[in-house]
Amino acid sequence: MLPGLGESTALPPLIKLPGASLASTNPFDFGGVVRNFLPFQVNRWDHPERDQPFSNQSGILRLGDLTLLATLGSAIHGDVEQKSEAQLVLPYVAGINAFTIEERTYAFRSSCLFIPAARSRIQVHCSICSGVIISFPPETLVPVAHAIGGPGFDALSLRSALERPTILSRRADPRRDRLHNLLMETLAYTEQCLTLGASINPMLRLDDLIRRLIVMLLVPDLLEASQGAPVSSEPFPHQNLLEWLLGHLHEPISLSDMEQRSSYSRRSLQYAFKQRFGCGPMQWLRKQRLAKAKALLEHPGSSPRLREIAHACGYLSQSSFSRDFLAHYGESPSRLMRRSKETSQLERLGYGGTT
Repeated sequence: MLPGLGESTALPPLIKLPGASLASTNPFDFGGVVRNFLPFQVNRWDHPERDQPFSNQSGILRLGDLTLLATLGSAIHGDVEQKSEAQLVLPYVAGINAFTIEERTYAFRSSCLFIPAARSRIQVHCSICSGVIISFPPETLVPVAHAIGGPGFDALSLRSALERPTILSRRADPRRDRLHNLLMETLAYTEQCLTLGASINPMLRLDDLIRRLIVMLLVPDLLEASQGAPVSSEPFPHQNLLEWLLGHLHEPISLSDMEQRSSYSRRSLQYAFKQRFGCGPMQWLRKQRLAKAKALLEHPGSSPRLREIAHACGYLSQSSFSRDFLAHYGESPSRLMRRSKETSQLERLGYGGTT
C-alpha cells in the first residue's frame, strides 16, 4: 500500500503491465523513470513531505508513436524542461495538481491537462502523483482530425488547440467528460490486452483509437461533425471502399483509415453504414472477418489453427473469438472445423457430401 492511500485505492491502468512495471522508493529513482521514458530533462524531482516515506509505482508502454507513463505514488514537486512532443496528463486519484508553464499555473483535480510541444520549462506540484501521461508528436493528430471531420474540416481549430496549454474541463463540457471516460476505458482495455498476451494485436488499432479520443478532447465539436459528405451517384458508402476493405481484411484497419479513403466525415460514414448494413463500419468489418474465418474453417485442408484465425480477426483470445462466432453463426468454430474435416474425409473415401 502506498503512503497516504487506502488499501482499496484502485490502481491506474497500465501500472501492473507484465515486464513494464517499476517501483521507486525515493524521488530520485522516480525522476529517472520520467527522464528515461518521457521527452523531459528533469532538473528537480523532490518529495515535499520529507517526514513521510516515499513510494511510487509506474507502468510504461510504447504504442506506435505514443508513449504512455502511468503512475501512482507520493507527492512530488518537480522542475522539468520539455524536449519535444506534446503531452496529455490524465489524473486518476483526485489530488491537487498544479503545473506552471511559462509562468502561468494550471491547477486541476479530475480534469486533464494538455501541454503543447513548445519546449517549455514546467514546474510540477502534485499532492498525489497519480494518473497517466500520454506523450505524442502533435502533427500526428492532424490527419486523424481531417479523417474524423471529412473534407470540409478546417484544421485551424485543432492547430490553435495544439499551440497552448489547456485544462480540458470535464465539468464545463459533458462531451469531454464522456471522452475522458472512454480514454481511460481504452487504457484499461490496453492493459487487459497485454495481460492476456505478450503484445498488442495490431488488428485492434488501439493507437488510432487513442489518438482519435485525444483529438476530440481537444476539439469536441468534432463529435458533431457532419460536413463533408461528397455528392456522388455511387452507392453510399462508395463501392470501391467496400472492395478495398474486403481485400484487406487480413490487415489492421482503423476507423480513420475508412474515413480517409471514403472522404466522409465520422458521422456521415456511421450514417452510411447504418443505412445500408444496419451497423457501424467497424461492426461491419468484424462481420466480414468472421465470414472470412468461416470460409477458412470450412476448408480445413488450408485452414490455420483456431488461435491463428482468431488473431487474424482481431480477437485477443480464442475464447472471445469462439463466443462471437457462435453468437453470429449458431455454431462454434471448433465444431465447424471438426465437421468440415469429417466431410472432407468422407469425400476422399468416395462418400460424396454424406455425413
